[in-house]
Amino acid sequence: MGRTNKQPYVSKAWMIALVIGLVFVAIGYGVRFVMDDSSKTDAQSWLDLALFLCGYLLFFCLKPIQAAIHRKLRRRAFRNARQKTLS
Repeated sequence: MGRTNKQPYVSKAWMIALVIGLVFVAIGYGVRFVMDDSSKTDAQSWLDLALFLCGYLLFFCLKPIQAAIHRKLRRRAFRNARQKTLS
């Protein structure tokens, strides 16, 4: 039993979107780790708020990012299949 034609592109698009999300989370924690060396508590509070807001925004942007990647993968597959049939 093989996969449907749509399934590989959806799972690949979600994987790419989640990797993008993980990269942003890692960058956020990296910035937090660098900023933790500062002794000011004000610096930590605005950083926590900024990281929280970026995470909240990223949560709502994951589905549109996934949809855009999925659309691009389908177009690329269609073009590749079309070029193979023409040649």
